[in-house]
Order: sequence, then structure tokens, then C-alpha cells
Amino acid sequence: MKYLTIAFFAFLSLSLAQQRPEEIIKGQCEKASVVAELWHGFTGGAPKTALENLVVEFNRTQNGQVCVRPIGQGNYRDLSTKIKAAFASGKVPAMAQAFENNMALYLESDALTPMAALGIDLKGVNPLFVNAVTFNKQIYGVPFNKSIQVLYYNRDLLKKYNAKVPTTINAFIATAKQISQGEKAPVYFFQPDTSTFSYWFFTLGGSYLQNGKLVLNSPKAVETLELLVQGVKEGWARPITSGFINANFGVGPYAFSTDTSAGYSFYLQAAKFDLGVATLPGRTDKQPGFGLVQGTNLVVFKRADEKEKKVAADFLKFVISPKVQAVFGVATNYVPVNLGSGADPVVTQYIKQNPAFGVAITQARYAKFEPALSDWEQIRFDILGQAIKEAVLGQATPKAALDKAQKAAEDLLAGRTR
Repeated sequence: MKYLTIAFFAFLSLSLAQQRPEEIIKGQCEKASVVAELWHGFTGGAPKTALENLVVEFNRTQNGQVCVRPIGQGNYRDLSTKIKAAFASGKVPAMAQAFENNMALYLESDALTPMAALGIDLKGVNPLFVNAVTFNKQIYGVPFNKSIQVLYYNRDLLKKYNAKVPTTINAFIATAKQISQGEKAPVYFFQPDTSTFSYWFFTLGGSYLQNGKLVLNSPKAVETLELLVQGVKEGWARPITSGFINANFGVGPYAFSTDTSAGYSFYLQAAKFDLGVATLPGRTDKQPGFGLVQGTNLVVFKRADEKEKKVAADFLKFVISPKVQAVFGVATNYVPVNLGSGADPVVTQYIKQNPAFGVAITQARYAKFEPALSDWEQIRFDILGQAIKEAVLGQATPKAALDKAQKAAEDLLAGRTR
């Protein structure tokens, strides 16, 4: 397909463009008879630029008749707030980025169009990702920009202690202890938040939903939080409470972190050592641990004009094609959602120079999602996230912190609090 070849060069030749992509899109949409707005939460950098170039190339295939117009709405939380306001005003965009919990919220208002009604087939898309956008046996979005947790490590420090990259949780803890004792400082850097917690929780066999009920204080959750707290007490784990992990490399010796693959370029820029990336340690060495998937999906709103929905459908088909996902992934370091992208020359050639990208693709086969609950955003940050931080910082025991979180979540879900 000719437009995919054009898209490839557009992505990789951004610095050579005579016009900024948003200027090109403006011109394309001024002439189009149908304009489908896409509201997004990319605030800058490679993701925003890649999305805009993707839109430019899609619009070029439409012969000037129709176009997609991406409109930034601030960060993701700003985006969801503005979409809820759009529901109230009655003026919604054709498409928007949405997390799974956002989708659950929008479905409470019956606001989303099923993909089947748009003629969109997600064959070839990672089934774990497809399952996450399936509600009541209907698919309501297409996975778009997805990242996965991986293990970052300091090759130089491991070599100093003749240590291997750990493939199991037990080996990870033993290696972290060994190096920490030698360095006389903790070497596993982690943010005491829901993302870090989720890797350990999922890999140890935990589940947030039990018999359809949200359970934050299960025995497995307490065990997980106790492990992190014990790591701090024993001196092999260092909680990072301000800024990103890569921005804190100077606070002490660094050996490991379990963090999102989307942060790879930032890690690489900050590292004054030989940075390695591996799949996450698992319960056994037979398969990696489970990484938390982050990132959004693209949804189409029911109230959008029918002509705009047709444009949106064509755009979403374009977005999830193997070639486009290959190019978008290479441009942004997001994991391609189409499994066929892994065999694309764009990806295979990129992996030769950037093996970490291949690690992320492998890790995506062992992925877990947080609950798709409409109130999950508030629970994630303000309730569970706060409990994890309190326990790690010694302000409460793991069980007391999680019991408190469970009560707060139940009150929120029952409508007793907001």
C-alpha cells in the first residue's frame, strides 16, 4: 500500500519537513467536506508528533474529501474531564483516546459505538489488548498506544559483582541484596505507586477482582506490599518519591528498576552506565513476570455525525494495520498492538540497533490490566496509591493501609463518597 511507504518516510524524516504537521493538517481540513475530530492527551514529544504525522498520511489517502483533525486536550486526566463536559453540552468529537476505566465510565452513559457496528475487525491485534476493550462481549475500542513494564538494569554494576540478570523474583531479591550489601546502599529503585505494586502483585498471583468484587486488601495484596516494605527495611530497595526514576540516578548506586517501556529513551539519556533491558522476573524461570499495560485506546462516540463515524472507522482500520503500528511503535517506543508488526522490516531492523524494543514486544505477551472500573482512576491514585505510599514510608502497616483503602474504595463505589 503506497500510503504506508509514505508514512514510513514521513515518520523518520520529521526534521526535513518544510511544514509542521499541524499546519499540513489545518490545510487538509480546510478543504475537506467532512472533518472528524480526534481528542487526545499527548502533550508533546515523539507521541504527539508521531500521531500528527500519522494523521497527515491518512488524510493524504482521502483525496481531500474528508480528514481527521487531532486536537490536544491537555494531559489524560484533562482529556477525560473535557469529554465528560462534552457529554453535558451535547457536542462530542468523533474519536478520543480512552483508558479502559474511561471506557467503562462512557459506557454507563451508552456513549460508545461498538467496533463491529463500524465494520472494524481486530484480527491480528494482541488478544490481551483486545480483551481489555471488550465489555459484555462487545469490543468498544481499538488499542492504540501501549507500553509495558520491563526490567531496567545496570550492566556495569552487575558485571562488578559477577551477577546474572535475574529471571525469577527470588533471584532478583537475592541479587539486589548481594549488590546492596556490597555497595552499602539500596540498588532497586522503585516508585511507591500502583504501577510498581501491580507488577509484583500480578506476578505473585494476585487479582484485584474476586467474584466480580474489587478487593484491595486480599492476602496476596498484603504479601506484595509487605515484600516492598521489607525491601526498604532490609536495605535493598529505595523508594523514589519525587520525580521519575531516571531523574534520580544520582542519589545512589542503581542496579534495577521495574518501569514502563515508554520511558526507555529517558532512561538512556540519563544513564551514565551501560543500560540493559530484560523481561520481568517471574515466579519461575519458565516465563517472565506479568507487566502492567499502560496507554490508551481509540473510541468512537455514538453522538458523532454518521459521516464522521465513517471517517473514524477508516482511520481506526489504518491505525491498527501492521505497517502503521510498526512505524508508530518505532517512532514512539510504544509496543505495536498488531502482532504482525513484529515481523515487519521496520521493526526487525530497528530491533537490531535497539534490542530493548524487542524485549518490550516479548514482554507484551505476558501482560496484565488493571480493573476496567469507571471509578478506577480515583481509586488508583487517591486510594490504593496513597495506601502503598503510606506503607512504604512507614506511616502504616501494609495490612492497615490496605484495609483503609478497601473501606475507602467500597464507600466510593457505593456512592457514599465522591
